[in-house]
Amino acid sequence: MRKQTARPRPKGTMTTGSSRVVGAAAALAVAVAAACASGGVRPFFQPLPGALVDTVMADPADVITEVTVLVAAEGLAIRWNSSAEGYLETEWYDVVARRPGGENSLQPQDVIKLRFFSDPVRQGETRLASEAVTRLTVDPSMPSRESEIIVPPGHPGEQILRRVIAGVRSRFGTPPP
Repeated sequence: MRKQTARPRPKGTMTTGSSRVVGAAAALAVAVAAACASGGVRPFFQPLPGALVDTVMADPADVITEVTVLVAAEGLAIRWNSSAEGYLETEWYDVVARRPGGENSLQPQDVIKLRFFSDPVRQGETRLASEAVTRLTVDPSMPSRESEIIVPPGHPGEQILRRVIAGVRSRFGTPPP
């Protein structure tokens, strides 16, 4: 019987142990990329035309943190909130019953949702775009955003939104003209 000798490995090839490490690292990289690609809390859409826009003297994360406190004080439940991404969205809120819910109400004009988009303008200044929306109709066959409109002037949802914005302005101030 002839004795087998180990052949030298070609330069640049890996052993079984090192290929497992590389495989694990590749799997981790794919998982991280998938997590990042899934996005965060903030949606890809922009505020609707007619949203209220203001500039305040604070960082975007601090503005959303303050909005969170003010919205909760108004009795609205928060659906999505990320200070790091500069975004807050409430659950649907019935302005007549003054309670969260009502997304399937037969009176969609009485049900609102608030959204806040906080973006840096320059060091220490933030552009806050805020919207109070209602729906024209409750149609489960279409995405909710497609049936949303800004509440009309004087609507109770607009009044809530203006109180929250006033609280943010009072807390942080606005840039000089």
